[in-house]
Amino acid sequence: MKMKVDFIFDFASPNAYFCHKVIPEIENRTGISFNYVPCLLGGIFKITNNQAPMMAFNGITNKLEYQNIEIQRFIQKHDLKNFTMNSFFPVMTLQLQRGAIAAKSLNIFDDYIEAIFKGMWEMSLNLADQEILIELLATETQIDIPNLIEKMQTQEIKDQLIQNTSSAVERGAFGIPTFFVDDEIFFGKDSLGDLEDFITK
Repeated sequence: MKMKVDFIFDFASPNAYFCHKVIPEIENRTGISFNYVPCLLGGIFKITNNQAPMMAFNGITNKLEYQNIEIQRFIQKHDLKNFTMNSFFPVMTLQLQRGAIAAKSLNIFDDYIEAIFKGMWEMSLNLADQEILIELLATETQIDIPNLIEKMQTQEIKDQLIQNTSSAVERGAFGIPTFFVDDEIFFGKDSLGDLEDFITK
């Protein structure tokens, strides 16, 4: 059976964006495909009693400043010059994550995630506003938007997001981005090198 990597992600995380931009390079080098699993970062934090770095590290001298240095190094290493910090951060992504699951079921996932990651982390849009979300999708994709909106409001999709989130925690996730290769877990964008080493072995 061919190996695959589960990528636990939420559009709310800039580090998920960074990983998304680097994943194609890893797929090309290894021939391994990444399976994107939409989860709710806030839900993971709630279940695990975790906090966002901006809260967890608040008041720790030099910690957030160093984190910003690491981000800049990653951006330079992978030439991610289109990245911009979202001016509406943190953005509520419940609808966006439901949309990702709906997009999977409608076979429009790739177009959807490219548009949302771009809107969130390159165009600095407030995608919690449905009008702005619809305008982005209309501009960036050929997606049947009314069909997507209808699908993402169904109970099936809502339940799937809850299930994805709780299952990720049961497997060991405590934040995003998280990667699983079977029972092996890798956390954070800085673990991508270790993940690739594990895949190639």
